[in-house]
Amino acid sequence: MIKGLFCFSAPRKCPSFRYDCSHFFYTDYYYYYISYDDLKFELKSRLYPPGTNPASSTPRKWTEDDEKAFVEVLETELDKVFTFQKVKSGEIVRRIKVSEKEVEDVVKQLDSRPPARRENQVAAGAGEGRAGEAPTGPTEEDFELLEEDLSDIIADVHDLAKFTQLNYTGFQKIIKKHDVRIFPSLFFFWTEVHIWAMADR
Repeated sequence: MIKGLFCFSAPRKCPSFRYDCSHFFYTDYYYYYISYDDLKFELKSRLYPPGTNPASSTPRKWTEDDEKAFVEVLETELDKVFTFQKVKSGEIVRRIKVSEKEVEDVVKQLDSRPPARRENQVAAGAGEGRAGEAPTGPTEEDFELLEEDLSDIIADVHDLAKFTQLNYTGFQKIIKKHDVRIFPSLFFFWTEVHIWAMADR
């Protein structure tokens, strides 16, 4: 089972891509997702100051100060997401290395016994020899623990991939909202986001 999955109909973090959020949003990662609502408000509030109606008002002129402030917020969000993704990736890599070592140890224990005893253990069950013999190698519990560890790692890899995908979509959408209304576009920032997302694959 994938840990941390929490489905809900209208997550506050990213309502514009509600379907993706409701299906791939993990509570364990909540504080590290892109704050889409904050970015959207930052963009909208600068175009339409308080008291104006976006539906009937002309957006105010976007200034260099507006652009600088918006990009700073955007970079802060990207740094938050990227740092979390990097830390989690490193953690998963370390866990994979530990699991590899544990698997190698179990295999060595199996291979180190005489063939006859190894066949008896396979026939009787992992860790068991002939009737009345003490366990001579890895037990069934050892194999179950290895399987559980590997299952957890696979689940976390899946969760992190969905986390990266959802945040990538969030940055893509907010940058498109910016570029539709404002010139010049955030092409270079979008390239940075793209490189970050590709690095996780």
